[in-house]
Amino acid sequence: MGSVYQFTMKQNLAAIFLVGAVGVCVCASAGVQPAFAGAWPMEAGKGQSISTMTWQGSTRGFDRRGEASVDLSFQKFENAVFLEYGLTENWTVVARPALQNVRLRVGDVVDEANGFGATEFSVRRVLPGWEKWVLSAQTGVFMPGEVENGFNKPLGQNGLDWEIRALAGRSLEFAGRPGFVDIQAAFRERSHGAGNEVRLDMTLGSMAMSRVQLHFQSFIVIGLPSSRPGIHTVDSFKTQLSGVWFFKESQGLQLSLSRTLSGRNIVRDTGMTIGFWQRF
Repeated sequence: MGSVYQFTMKQNLAAIFLVGAVGVCVCASAGVQPAFAGAWPMEAGKGQSISTMTWQGSTRGFDRRGEASVDLSFQKFENAVFLEYGLTENWTVVARPALQNVRLRVGDVVDEANGFGATEFSVRRVLPGWEKWVLSAQTGVFMPGEVENGFNKPLGQNGLDWEIRALAGRSLEFAGRPGFVDIQAAFRERSHGAGNEVRLDMTLGSMAMSRVQLHFQSFIVIGLPSSRPGIHTVDSFKTQLSGVWFFKESQGLQLSLSRTLSGRNIVRDTGMTIGFWQRF
């Protein structure tokens, strides 16, 4: 596929609606964050995996004014694995590969692809010296794949993106039940002239029952203007509600529903995720 700067106006319109799934929150990576992930480090020599299957679909998109006025057809299926492993008591490594099947139609322009999306590799370090809060710093890279490689990129366009992220977490109680809050802020450097991004993610989690965790999450993407002409700025505000049932101490089943509530130059998608959690 040619460079995004060589596309026609209709092809550029289609390209700006290519949206990555928000599945598991590592970054970035967006998704469910229990109290033993997010800002919290993994125990040395221990880890967890979250295998997810996600569907996303839409028939409308937000235009540059933030109005849901764009007629389109969007379908995405994704199988992803989120992995965390504790190297030491302070250092945690993260990876997230994903297989995707994406089809987008805007007007008479269709873009579709199958294969690997961008794969994330990150390393996170917990920062000592804090009492009630857990603070961490994370840096990561996103290796390009054959399908989605970020907002405002044609399917399959290559180029390495990188990110720095600050994470803060704290244990709380909700109605007498144990819970937590996880807050993250990130800056993502984009390749090929795509606008850089500021990302703000928040997760509220609670043990609704002895083996059931509930999570409410919000994901905000603030697109920064590109220095190259013809590259549109992408903004997004998405929410997700999830439940995880731990049928065993180290294994759980996840169900999530998500919706993009507002944005600019982005699909107004609805999504559903089922997942399997494994601690090891």
